[in-house]
Amino acid sequence: MGSEEVPEFLMDEMALITHILDHSTEAAIVLDPLLGICYATASCTQVLGKAPSELFGAAAKSFVHESDVARAIEARVAALSVGHSGPIDLRGLHGDGEYHWFEAEWWRFDEPGSGRQRVVLHLRDIDHRIKTVEALSVSQAQQDRLLQYGAGVTAILSQDSGFLSYVSPSIHHVLGWTQDQISEIPMSRFIHPDDSTAFEQIQSQVLERPNGRAQIEVRCRHKSGAWRVVELTLENLISEDADSGLLFYIYDVTDRRQAVDELTRQQRTDSLTGLANRYLLLDRISIGLEGEDQATSNMVLLKCDIDRFGMFNDALGQDVGDDLLREFARRLRALARRLRSLRNAEVTVARLTSDEFALLVSSSDRETLPAEVVEELRQMLLEPFRLQGTEHAVTVCVGVAVAEMDSTAEEMARDASAAMHFAKSTGANQVSYFNRRVREAAIERLETQSDLVRAIDRDELVLHFQPAYDTRTGLLESTEALVRWQHPERGLLGPGYFVPDAESSNRIVELGQWVIDHAAQTAVAWNFDDPSMPRKMWVNVSALQLQSAAFAENLVESLRSAGLTPSAFGIEVTESVLLVSDPQISKTLDDVHESGCSIALDDFGTGYSSLTYLQRYNVDAIKIDQSFVAGLTSDADDASIVVAVNSLGRSLNLSVIAEGVETAGQLDALISMGCTLVSGFGLCRPIPEAELTPLLNVPLEARRIEIDLTDQSTANR
Repeated sequence: MGSEEVPEFLMDEMALITHILDHSTEAAIVLDPLLGICYATASCTQVLGKAPSELFGAAAKSFVHESDVARAIEARVAALSVGHSGPIDLRGLHGDGEYHWFEAEWWRFDEPGSGRQRVVLHLRDIDHRIKTVEALSVSQAQQDRLLQYGAGVTAILSQDSGFLSYVSPSIHHVLGWTQDQISEIPMSRFIHPDDSTAFEQIQSQVLERPNGRAQIEVRCRHKSGAWRVVELTLENLISEDADSGLLFYIYDVTDRRQAVDELTRQQRTDSLTGLANRYLLLDRISIGLEGEDQATSNMVLLKCDIDRFGMFNDALGQDVGDDLLREFARRLRALARRLRSLRNAEVTVARLTSDEFALLVSSSDRETLPAEVVEELRQMLLEPFRLQGTEHAVTVCVGVAVAEMDSTAEEMARDASAAMHFAKSTGANQVSYFNRRVREAAIERLETQSDLVRAIDRDELVLHFQPAYDTRTGLLESTEALVRWQHPERGLLGPGYFVPDAESSNRIVELGQWVIDHAAQTAVAWNFDDPSMPRKMWVNVSALQLQSAAFAENLVESLRSAGLTPSAFGIEVTESVLLVSDPQISKTLDDVHESGCSIALDDFGTGYSSLTYLQRYNVDAIKIDQSFVAGLTSDADDASIVVAVNSLGRSLNLSVIAEGVETAGQLDALISMGCTLVSGFGLCRPIPEAELTPLLNVPLEARRIEIDLTDQSTANR
């Protein structure tokens, strides 16, 4: 079977998953950011002591012990960001009114077809295990107190003999063996050969550390001969006994693994055609680039867009359009098999959007591969497509990108898309090859760096300010200082044109200090530290600035010279800055906090968020990235993220600023979600000091009127 092909399932996939989870020894609940708990498996009755109907609509945090809420929120946010979080141990309120210990694991679930993003929370009752371990002495005499609990198995492995010196009776229910039978067989005989090395390594690691503990998922042989997926928890709790060894907790997680694998398959494949989706395609490109031997092999990405597909849908209906897509996918699979056979190529076929497909091909033929693959694709389409008994000619526009030494997966996909769109702009049935024009870009960058050296001395830098408003009072709450470059030849340039070059040429520290000095002076002119109406001035700070040991001292001196109270000033850092492994950054942020200035985490939610960062670096405010606000009224995923981040901020007593407000609909949605601080072009674009000064006390309601007028004007065009 080809690497891009996914077997078709003849059964109802959702019914299969529901059956597996309802009969599992774990509880599974689905968390919706707006609805709370919207689904719960029947197993909740046994595991949580509550029927599913008792859970619907409740907030997950109402179930969690108050001491564990912060960790649970962090895990859920992490799952939304990267797809999975956990497992962690936490206390939850059982139906008997007591708090039980549970092992919790979060999985993001992108609901196929709807775009809604939810979180699936798996809970396993480990209350007996935790309390047993707490009460259990390490002495040999108390081994008899190891009990059977839940659906798990308790066992002791002798490190001298390699045999199990104790195993609880539940082994028969989990793996089919009796206690006597399994005690006569070495533990190594039960582990799948492909998992034995990992098992031996983790076993050695635990044995090397007194009271060491680790967890691993391996396949174990059932008495029937089948392999079951089990979760092994190893604890070196009895290492001082005469018969020292490892304490094992064994859980059968085969059903859970099957469900997770099926969900993963759905997330990485297209449900209509069974082809890879964009996520899996990028993964395959990354793997290919990492292992690419540029001297002997070549990787090419073709993106195809079906010409006139919208016409097929409109004229013949969506069902026929789906038939066309499935037939197109079938032919691409056939082409992939042909390329593997004739050219010894590795091929991945993907469906990216409605009528956009991709073909990733890697081969040792560097000279002819791209052109020949395109020709093979054209030949594949020569045979008409038969739809509703009528034959139709189908053509495509193709964009081609060839991997280069410095390519990344995102860049290669972007380049192929650009080429495809260029091909479409020239007509139907066209092909375009991407050309980056590296030379022109390099020359322009060199000129920018050269001019930037003189920009500060020539007084060509200016500040523009973007206000943020308090939705409760309608008053301006803060402003963000944004640097601009009044270039003598190219006009007013935004930071995207020169800040990256300032960072690469080490001019960013000088540039950043200029911004701080002038922003502080403006804050004084605007009387931001007035106790009767305190406001704040924010400036953006880069990693290179924070790596300077003198940054905090220079900041304090700048505020002192301007005569500004530190509480009226704050710095913004992006999440990526906190990932830089440099102790100086940590020290600098501590010093900034000690000075009385505020710290904000910008672009929050774009991939690196962690409660650890918020607590470790004394963050005072988080800014919701404008990309989420942009889709607030049209994308359920974006709305979910905004709700989650705003709730997180409130629970941690942080200010939350929603950036990128452009429409009245977005503003109303944010207000309804409880967002109290907002900014964006729709309220006020970044403008110079002189233009913003008369607007400092203009309330938000006046800005809303302007937004409404703008929306009406746009609608009437």
